[in-house]
Amino acid sequence: MTVPAEVREHCREARGSARTDGLVPALALLARALSPKAPPRGPRGHAVLPKELLDEFAAMEAEDARRDERRDDEPLPGLAVLRPADRTETAAAPDGPDARVWGTGLAWLRLGMSERLREACVAYLAARQVEGTSLLMQQMVKGTLADVLIEHLEIEGVLEELADTPGGDGTLDRLQRQITRADRTLLRLLGAHGFTQDGPGPAAHASELLADVYRGEPA
Repeated sequence: MTVPAEVREHCREARGSARTDGLVPALALLARALSPKAPPRGPRGHAVLPKELLDEFAAMEAEDARRDERRDDEPLPGLAVLRPADRTETAAAPDGPDARVWGTGLAWLRLGMSERLREACVAYLAARQVEGTSLLMQQMVKGTLADVLIEHLEIEGVLEELADTPGGDGTLDRLQRQITRADRTLLRLLGAHGFTQDGPGPAAHASELLADVYRGEPA
């Protein structure tokens, strides 16, 4: 199954939005484009979406919303995890997106988030100095950032290929793992700052949560 041209454009828009605006606006943009009638759910029936979008779905389908109204976690301000109230129900909503299309969109979005993290990392390290020299100029730091940039370019190239040639879910899973590794590498460069409340760590964690929720087989 190739990715339709219109879907490709939505995916690229989500990447750009993630890079400039952050995860919540980008996820809202992607969900409204690819799943306008129902929350996109992972294989176990969970959904991770902006709260405002869940409210919109609740208004459209009140009965389903009452059944599934379990928003126990808030991994990021403005974001919520929707849990299925009945685990025996079918995970996929009939009006939800094709799993591969949604997975492709998420990979593009997460690439944008990882690029946003890389840019934040560069800005932070450039402003930090040790013995009068910017941390960004240290050989190990420059080498690590170069490696992450290469990873990002490779991910982009594979996603572009997937737009034109059929690819299995295994390829998307590999890309998601590659994005997660890149994010974790960048967070290590930031040290404690990467894990503070105001740092980029929470957004990177939420991005990884997205990959986990929408990947894999139902239990």
